[in-house]
Amino acid sequence: MTTRRRRWTRILSRYRIFTNALALMISAAGSGILGLLYWGIGAHLASPNAIGRAAGEIAAVTLLSTFAQLSFGSVFQRFLPRAAEKSRGLVVTGYATSMVAALAVGVGYLSLGFTRRFFPSSVEWSLLFIVTVVLYTVFALQDSVLISLRVSRWVALENILFGVAKLALLIPLARYALGQGVVLSWTIPLAVTIIAVNWYIFARRLPDHIRTSPVAEPLPTLKRMLSLSIPQFAGTVLSLLSTSVVSLIVIGKLGAVANAHYYLVAQVAFTPSLFIWSISRLLVVEVSHEPDEQRRHIRQSIIAMGAVMFVSVGIGTVFAHQILDVFGSAYADQGTTLLRLLLLSLPGSVVAALYAALAWIDGRVWFLMVREVIALVINLSIVLFLISRHGINSVGFAALITSGVEFALFLPVTMKRIGAVDSGTQESRW
Repeated sequence: MTTRRRRWTRILSRYRIFTNALALMISAAGSGILGLLYWGIGAHLASPNAIGRAAGEIAAVTLLSTFAQLSFGSVFQRFLPRAAEKSRGLVVTGYATSMVAALAVGVGYLSLGFTRRFFPSSVEWSLLFIVTVVLYTVFALQDSVLISLRVSRWVALENILFGVAKLALLIPLARYALGQGVVLSWTIPLAVTIIAVNWYIFARRLPDHIRTSPVAEPLPTLKRMLSLSIPQFAGTVLSLLSTSVVSLIVIGKLGAVANAHYYLVAQVAFTPSLFIWSISRLLVVEVSHEPDEQRRHIRQSIIAMGAVMFVSVGIGTVFAHQILDVFGSAYADQGTTLLRLLLLSLPGSVVAALYAALAWIDGRVWFLMVREVIALVINLSIVLFLISRHGINSVGFAALITSGVEFALFLPVTMKRIGAVDSGTQESRW
């Protein structure tokens, strides 16, 4: 039995990108389904006003935590695999820096009075808001640590158990204090999950990682670390800005109902894109663990991304109307063309995700910010130009044209970089 297990372990280790990608897909699918159940049950247990307040507060927490992470998730994925005995210090530094940033942005958001839309002035609820921002920041970063340590299966288990726990707490807490009970049903499982997962990380996984790792690579200086995190952070902000501005344009030009149709379709189309970018993260991790196996990892990543793209485009474009009909006939009637256009833009996402992974591997991260700027300008310009004539479908046309531009600009660069792997001429700028 032991020999057979070792043989299977060796076989699976050669296809770790596929197995870890499957784990992340299960995590995303499980979290998505439990999220729909959570808000569906919440809508029956609490008033629309309470649910609206809670949803707004949780959205704010998620946004602020994204800023507070300072792109340390990407830093972990690139450097933690070969940090060896420096691994624990790197994780602690990332956690501590991001927690301070989370505290700062949480207090700043509160001080500017933005939270008045979510809850009345109260020391208790203000503290809950700040604590939730800090906890959610660590919650997101610990996923990056688990992925970097090649245990993505625990990300799936963690997120699914978190979804079950918050759903269980929602039932007794939903009617409590103008939506704050809903927020509590998030915060309590966050705290418990963080304690459990980080016990595993620091007591079990990191010691194993340190014991089995080769000699540590020199970590970049603080200046170099900032030069990496700043463009990644700027790219994240630009991506969030693009999504938010498109929604505002749709509301301003077409109204709230049209925005509801657009937003739900965009969430459906975002799922395969999320899977593709998850595979990009795994590529960075695997190449960082095994630089000599870079060719194999790139090939497997392309296969995995291609599979997601072809299945999503094939099924999604054919059955777009039936998929959206699940949410109501109005969504199917108004959003079918948009969903098809967004799915047809996935080839650009594959090229962009592969380009981003290779840029992180090579240390050319500033180019990622340039890519985001190009995508932002093209996307918003086309939406503004077409929205009066084509309605929400203008978002799909914009995504498709942006995808074509990214494909044309970044595919040659990416193929040249992949070709350099075979010739052994690729350069690292660490």
